[in-house]
Amino acid sequence: MTVEHLASFCLVGDRDEGLPARLTELVGHLAERNRHYEVILVIGEAHRPEVLSAGRDLARLTNLRILIVADGTNPYRRRRLAAAEALGDVVVLTDHNEAARLDLTAFAEQALTTGRIVMGARRTARTELLALHGPLRVLSGYRVDTRDLRTIALPRTSLTRLLARPTAGLDLRFEAKRAPERYVRKLVDDRHLTDRLLRGRRIDLLVELISASGPRFLKGFALIAVFTLIASIGYAAYAVGALLLIEQLQPGWFTISMALSGLTAFLSLWAAIGSLAQARLLELIDSRQRDEVIEEIGAVSFFREADLLNVALNDGSNGTSP
Repeated sequence: MTVEHLASFCLVGDRDEGLPARLTELVGHLAERNRHYEVILVIGEAHRPEVLSAGRDLARLTNLRILIVADGTNPYRRRRLAAAEALGDVVVLTDHNEAARLDLTAFAEQALTTGRIVMGARRTARTELLALHGPLRVLSGYRVDTRDLRTIALPRTSLTRLLARPTAGLDLRFEAKRAPERYVRKLVDDRHLTDRLLRGRRIDLLVELISASGPRFLKGFALIAVFTLIASIGYAAYAVGALLLIEQLQPGWFTISMALSGLTAFLSLWAAIGSLAQARLLELIDSRQRDEVIEEIGAVSFFREADLLNVALNDGSNGTSP
Protein backbone atom coordinates (compact mmCIF):
# COMPACT_ATOMS: atom_id res chain seq x y z
CA MET A 1 0.00 0.00 0.00
CA THR A 2 1.15 3.54 -0.69
CA VAL A 3 2.25 5.84 2.10
CA GLU A 4 -0.54 8.37 1.69
CA HIS A 5 -3.42 5.89 2.06
CA LEU A 6 -4.93 4.32 5.17
CA ALA A 7 -6.36 0.80 4.90
CA SER A 8 -8.96 -0.67 7.25
CA PHE A 9 -9.26 -4.45 7.52
CA CYS A 10 -12.48 -5.60 9.23
CA LEU A 11 -12.84 -9.16 10.54
CA VAL A 12 -16.47 -10.11 11.13
CA GLY A 13 -17.28 -13.57 12.45
CA ASP A 14 -20.47 -15.42 13.29
CA ARG A 15 -22.34 -15.16 16.57
CA ASP A 16 -20.47 -18.10 18.12
CA GLU A 17 -16.99 -16.98 17.05
CA GLY A 18 -14.66 -15.12 19.40
CA LEU A 19 -11.03 -14.25 18.77
CA PRO A 20 -9.55 -15.71 15.57
CA ALA A 21 -7.02 -18.47 16.13
CA ARG A 22 -4.30 -16.84 13.99
CA LEU A 23 -5.00 -13.20 14.86
CA THR A 24 -1.39 -12.40 15.84
CA GLU A 25 -0.02 -13.82 12.60
CA LEU A 26 -2.62 -11.98 10.54
CA VAL A 27 -1.96 -8.59 12.13
CA GLY A 28 1.77 -9.10 11.75
CA HIS A 29 1.40 -9.90 8.07
CA LEU A 30 -0.74 -6.81 7.50
CA ALA A 31 1.81 -4.65 9.35
CA GLU A 32 4.54 -5.84 6.99
CA ARG A 33 2.55 -4.99 3.86
CA ASN A 34 0.94 -1.72 4.97
CA ARG A 35 2.42 1.40 6.46
CA HIS A 36 -0.85 3.00 7.61
CA TYR A 37 -3.55 0.51 8.55
CA GLU A 38 -6.01 -0.60 11.21
CA VAL A 39 -7.55 -3.99 12.00
CA ILE A 40 -11.14 -4.01 13.28
CA LEU A 41 -12.45 -7.16 14.96
CA VAL A 42 -16.18 -7.47 15.68
CA ILE A 43 -17.28 -9.97 18.32
CA GLY A 44 -20.37 -10.55 20.43
CA GLU A 45 -20.77 -9.44 24.02
CA ALA A 46 -20.69 -13.06 25.22
CA HIS A 47 -17.00 -13.26 24.20
CA ARG A 48 -15.97 -10.17 26.17
CA PRO A 49 -14.38 -12.25 29.00
CA GLU A 50 -12.21 -13.96 26.37
CA VAL A 51 -11.00 -10.58 25.15
CA LEU A 52 -10.25 -9.37 28.65
CA SER A 53 -8.30 -12.51 29.53
CA ALA A 54 -6.15 -12.06 26.42
CA GLY A 55 -5.68 -8.36 27.08
CA ARG A 56 -1.88 -8.41 27.34
CA ASP A 57 -1.43 -10.39 24.15
CA LEU A 58 -3.87 -8.16 22.30
CA ALA A 59 -2.13 -5.03 23.54
CA ARG A 60 1.00 -6.07 21.63
CA LEU A 61 -0.89 -6.06 18.34
CA THR A 62 -0.48 -2.74 16.60
CA ASN A 63 -3.55 -0.78 15.50
CA LEU A 64 -6.08 -3.41 16.60
CA ARG A 65 -9.58 -2.24 17.44
CA ILE A 66 -12.13 -4.64 18.95
CA LEU A 67 -15.80 -3.73 18.65
CA ILE A 68 -18.14 -5.52 21.06
CA VAL A 69 -21.74 -5.70 19.81
CA ALA A 70 -24.94 -7.31 21.07
CA ASP A 71 -25.00 -11.09 20.75
CA GLY A 72 -28.17 -11.02 18.65
CA THR A 73 -26.60 -8.89 15.92
CA ASN A 74 -26.35 -11.04 12.79
CA PRO A 75 -23.18 -11.09 10.62
CA TYR A 76 -24.64 -8.80 7.96
CA ARG A 77 -25.36 -6.03 10.44
CA ARG A 78 -21.99 -6.61 12.06
CA ARG A 79 -20.38 -5.95 8.71
CA ARG A 80 -22.24 -2.66 8.49
CA LEU A 81 -21.13 -1.65 11.98
CA ALA A 82 -17.51 -2.47 11.19
CA ALA A 83 -17.63 -0.52 7.93
CA ALA A 84 -19.22 2.46 9.66
CA GLU A 85 -16.46 2.54 12.30
CA ALA A 86 -13.62 2.12 9.79
CA LEU A 87 -11.44 5.14 9.13
CA GLY A 88 -9.52 4.02 6.05
CA ASP A 89 -9.46 5.32 2.49
CA VAL A 90 -10.16 1.72 1.54
CA VAL A 91 -12.07 -0.77 3.70
CA VAL A 92 -11.78 -4.55 3.41
CA LEU A 93 -14.55 -6.69 4.96
CA THR A 94 -13.94 -10.39 5.53
CA ASP A 95 -14.49 -13.22 8.01
CA HIS A 96 -12.14 -15.35 10.12
CA ASN A 97 -11.81 -18.18 7.64
CA GLU A 98 -11.11 -16.13 4.53
CA ALA A 99 -8.87 -13.61 6.31
CA ALA A 100 -6.36 -16.32 7.15
CA ARG A 101 -6.18 -17.61 3.56
CA LEU A 102 -6.54 -14.57 1.28
CA ASP A 103 -4.23 -11.69 0.47
CA LEU A 104 -6.26 -8.86 1.95
CA THR A 105 -3.69 -6.24 0.99
CA ALA A 106 -4.08 -7.20 -2.68
CA PHE A 107 -7.82 -6.59 -2.38
CA ALA A 108 -7.18 -3.14 -0.90
CA GLU A 109 -4.65 -2.21 -3.55
CA GLN A 110 -6.95 -3.22 -6.41
CA ALA A 111 -9.85 -1.23 -4.95
CA LEU A 112 -7.65 1.86 -4.64
CA THR A 113 -6.10 1.65 -8.09
CA THR A 114 -9.32 0.86 -9.98
CA GLY A 115 -11.78 2.84 -7.85
CA ARG A 116 -14.16 -0.12 -7.99
CA ILE A 117 -15.67 -2.43 -5.40
CA VAL A 118 -13.63 -5.64 -5.43
CA MET A 119 -15.45 -8.86 -4.48
CA GLY A 120 -13.70 -12.16 -3.89
CA ALA A 121 -15.04 -15.01 -6.00
CA ARG A 122 -14.45 -18.73 -6.38
CA ARG A 123 -13.56 -20.11 -9.77
CA THR A 124 -16.42 -22.60 -9.66
CA ALA A 125 -19.96 -22.40 -8.32
CA ARG A 126 -21.09 -24.40 -5.32
CA THR A 127 -23.85 -26.74 -6.42
CA GLU A 128 -24.99 -27.51 -2.87
CA LEU A 129 -26.11 -23.88 -2.44
CA LEU A 130 -27.96 -23.46 -5.73
CA ALA A 131 -31.24 -24.66 -4.20
CA LEU A 132 -31.14 -21.72 -1.76
CA HIS A 133 -29.35 -19.00 -3.69
CA GLY A 134 -31.17 -19.62 -6.99
CA PRO A 135 -34.62 -18.48 -5.80
CA LEU A 136 -33.09 -15.65 -3.78
CA ARG A 137 -31.31 -14.39 -6.87
CA VAL A 138 -34.59 -14.31 -8.81
CA LEU A 139 -36.85 -12.85 -6.11
CA SER A 140 -34.48 -10.36 -4.47
CA GLY A 141 -32.83 -7.26 -5.85
CA TYR A 142 -29.33 -8.71 -5.47
CA ARG A 143 -27.04 -10.87 -7.59
CA VAL A 144 -26.79 -13.75 -5.12
CA ASP A 145 -24.04 -15.98 -6.53
CA THR A 146 -22.64 -19.12 -4.91
CA ARG A 147 -19.18 -18.19 -6.20
CA ASP A 148 -19.00 -14.91 -4.27
CA LEU A 149 -16.93 -14.90 -1.08
CA ARG A 150 -17.53 -12.80 1.99
CA THR A 151 -14.39 -10.73 1.34
CA ILE A 152 -14.99 -7.37 -0.29
CA ALA A 153 -12.86 -4.21 -0.64
CA LEU A 154 -14.50 -0.80 -1.01
CA PRO A 155 -13.04 2.63 -1.76
CA ARG A 156 -14.19 5.33 0.64
CA THR A 157 -16.50 7.03 -1.90
CA SER A 158 -18.38 3.82 -2.67
CA LEU A 159 -18.55 2.86 1.01
CA THR A 160 -20.08 6.21 1.94
CA ARG A 161 -22.87 5.75 -0.60
CA LEU A 162 -23.62 2.19 0.54
CA LEU A 163 -23.70 3.10 4.23
CA ALA A 164 -26.33 5.76 3.52
CA ARG A 165 -28.82 3.08 2.47
CA PRO A 166 -31.16 1.32 4.93
CA THR A 167 -30.09 -1.99 3.33
CA ALA A 168 -26.37 -1.37 3.91
CA GLY A 169 -25.91 -4.78 5.56
CA LEU A 170 -26.83 -6.59 2.34
CA ASP A 171 -25.23 -4.00 0.07
CA LEU A 172 -21.90 -4.73 1.76
CA ARG A 173 -22.30 -8.44 1.02
CA PHE A 174 -24.01 -8.74 -2.39
CA GLU A 175 -24.04 -6.72 -5.58
CA ALA A 176 -27.36 -4.99 -6.17
CA LYS A 177 -28.92 -5.57 -9.59
CA ARG A 178 -29.46 -1.85 -10.17
CA ALA A 179 -26.48 -0.44 -8.34
CA PRO A 180 -24.69 2.64 -9.70
CA GLU A 181 -21.44 1.40 -8.16
CA ARG A 182 -18.97 -0.51 -10.29
CA TYR A 183 -18.04 -4.03 -9.17
CA VAL A 184 -15.24 -6.33 -10.21
CA ARG A 185 -14.67 -9.98 -9.22
CA LYS A 186 -11.25 -11.09 -8.01
CA LEU A 187 -10.84 -14.81 -8.61
CA VAL A 188 -8.99 -16.64 -5.84
CA ASP A 189 -7.77 -20.13 -5.21
CA ASP A 190 -10.59 -21.70 -3.20
CA ARG A 191 -9.00 -25.09 -2.56
CA HIS A 192 -8.17 -24.13 1.05
CA LEU A 193 -11.39 -22.24 1.74
CA THR A 194 -14.04 -23.97 3.80
CA ASP A 195 -17.63 -23.07 4.52
CA ARG A 196 -19.37 -24.71 7.42
CA LEU A 197 -22.78 -23.97 5.88
CA LEU A 198 -24.09 -22.76 9.20
CA ARG A 199 -27.85 -23.02 9.36
CA GLY A 200 -28.07 -19.80 11.36
CA ARG A 201 -26.17 -17.90 8.69
CA ARG A 202 -28.59 -19.10 6.00
CA ILE A 203 -31.55 -18.07 8.12
CA ASP A 204 -30.01 -14.64 8.68
CA LEU A 205 -29.50 -14.29 4.94
CA LEU A 206 -33.10 -15.26 4.23
CA VAL A 207 -34.47 -12.82 6.82
CA GLU A 208 -32.32 -9.95 5.56
CA LEU A 209 -33.23 -10.55 1.92
CA ILE A 210 -36.95 -10.79 2.69
CA SER A 211 -36.78 -7.58 4.72
CA ALA A 212 -34.90 -5.78 1.97
CA SER A 213 -37.29 -7.06 -0.71
CA GLY A 214 -40.41 -6.00 1.21
CA PRO A 215 -40.84 -2.66 -0.62
CA ARG A 216 -40.31 -4.38 -3.95
CA PHE A 217 -43.05 -6.93 -3.25
CA LEU A 218 -45.44 -4.21 -2.05
CA LYS A 219 -44.87 -2.18 -5.22
CA GLY A 220 -45.59 -5.29 -7.29
CA PHE A 221 -48.83 -5.84 -5.36
CA ALA A 222 -49.75 -2.19 -5.95
CA LEU A 223 -49.23 -2.68 -9.68
CA ILE A 224 -51.60 -5.67 -9.65
CA ALA A 225 -54.15 -3.57 -7.75
CA VAL A 226 -53.91 -0.83 -10.39
CA PHE A 227 -54.63 -3.35 -13.16
CA THR A 228 -57.61 -4.62 -11.13
CA LEU A 229 -58.85 -1.04 -10.78
CA ILE A 230 -58.63 -0.52 -14.54
CA ALA A 231 -60.49 -3.79 -15.14
CA SER A 232 -63.28 -2.80 -12.73
CA ILE A 233 -63.68 0.56 -14.44
CA GLY A 234 -63.82 -1.21 -17.80
CA TYR A 235 -66.50 -3.58 -16.51
CA ALA A 236 -68.55 -0.63 -15.24
CA ALA A 237 -68.30 0.97 -18.70
CA TYR A 238 -69.42 -2.33 -20.23
CA ALA A 239 -72.46 -2.43 -17.91
CA VAL A 240 -73.45 1.12 -18.88
CA GLY A 241 -73.03 0.31 -22.55
CA ALA A 242 -75.16 -2.84 -22.18
CA LEU A 243 -77.88 -0.81 -20.47
CA LEU A 244 -77.97 1.67 -23.34
CA LEU A 245 -77.72 -0.76 -26.23
CA ILE A 246 -79.60 -3.85 -25.09
CA GLU A 247 -83.35 -3.50 -24.79
CA GLN A 248 -83.98 -6.34 -22.37
CA LEU A 249 -81.57 -7.08 -19.52
CA GLN A 250 -81.90 -9.53 -16.68
CA PRO A 251 -83.63 -7.73 -13.81
CA GLY A 252 -81.10 -6.52 -11.28
CA TRP A 253 -78.09 -7.29 -13.47
CA PHE A 254 -77.11 -3.67 -14.00
CA THR A 255 -77.42 -2.83 -10.31
CA ILE A 256 -75.33 -5.82 -9.24
CA SER A 257 -72.72 -5.13 -11.93
CA MET A 258 -72.31 -1.50 -10.90
CA ALA A 259 -72.14 -2.45 -7.22
CA LEU A 260 -69.48 -5.12 -7.85
CA SER A 261 -67.40 -2.91 -10.12
CA GLY A 262 -67.63 0.00 -7.69
CA LEU A 263 -66.65 -2.15 -4.72
CA THR A 264 -63.79 -3.73 -6.66
CA ALA A 265 -62.56 -0.32 -7.80
CA PHE A 266 -62.65 1.03 -4.24
CA LEU A 267 -60.80 -1.97 -2.80
CA SER A 268 -58.22 -1.91 -5.60
CA LEU A 269 -57.58 1.81 -5.14
CA TRP A 270 -57.27 1.33 -1.38
CA ALA A 271 -54.86 -1.60 -1.85
CA ALA A 272 -52.71 0.29 -4.36
CA ILE A 273 -52.40 3.41 -2.20
CA GLY A 274 -51.86 1.39 0.96
CA SER A 275 -49.17 -0.80 -0.62
CA LEU A 276 -47.28 2.19 -2.01
CA ALA A 277 -47.49 3.96 1.34
CA GLN A 278 -46.20 0.91 3.22
CA ALA A 279 -43.41 0.45 0.70
CA ARG A 280 -42.36 4.05 1.21
CA LEU A 281 -42.45 3.64 5.00
CA LEU A 282 -40.30 0.52 4.80
CA GLU A 283 -37.78 2.40 2.67
CA LEU A 284 -37.63 5.21 5.23
CA ILE A 285 -37.38 2.95 8.27
CA ASP A 286 -33.71 2.62 9.14
CA SER A 287 -32.94 -0.70 10.82
CA ARG A 288 -29.47 0.61 11.67
CA GLN A 289 -30.89 2.35 14.74
CA ARG A 290 -31.34 -1.07 16.37
CA ASP A 291 -27.65 -1.86 16.16
CA GLU A 292 -24.91 -0.26 18.16
CA VAL A 293 -21.41 -0.85 19.39
CA ILE A 294 -21.53 -1.64 23.10
CA GLU A 295 -17.82 -1.13 23.73
CA GLU A 296 -14.59 -0.57 21.85
CA ILE A 297 -11.29 -1.97 23.08
CA GLY A 298 -7.90 -1.10 21.63
CA ALA A 299 -5.65 1.79 20.79
CA VAL A 300 -4.72 2.95 17.32
CA SER A 301 -1.80 5.17 16.41
CA PHE A 302 -1.03 6.22 12.86
CA PHE A 303 2.10 8.14 13.81
CA ARG A 304 4.59 5.33 14.23
CA GLU A 305 6.54 6.86 11.37
CA ALA A 306 6.66 10.60 10.83
CA ASP A 307 8.38 12.74 8.23
CA LEU A 308 9.87 16.12 9.09
CA LEU A 309 8.17 19.11 7.60
CA ASN A 310 10.07 21.38 5.24
CA VAL A 311 10.65 24.02 7.92
CA ALA A 312 13.58 24.74 10.17
CA LEU A 313 12.99 24.36 13.88
CA ASN A 314 14.53 26.68 16.46
CA ASP A 315 16.31 24.01 18.51
CA GLY A 316 19.31 26.19 19.41
CA SER A 317 21.76 24.04 17.43
CA ASN A 318 22.31 26.19 14.38
CA GLY A 319 20.67 29.45 15.23
CA THR A 320 17.97 29.11 12.60
CA SER A 321 14.35 29.87 13.26
CA PRO A 322 11.20 28.93 11.38
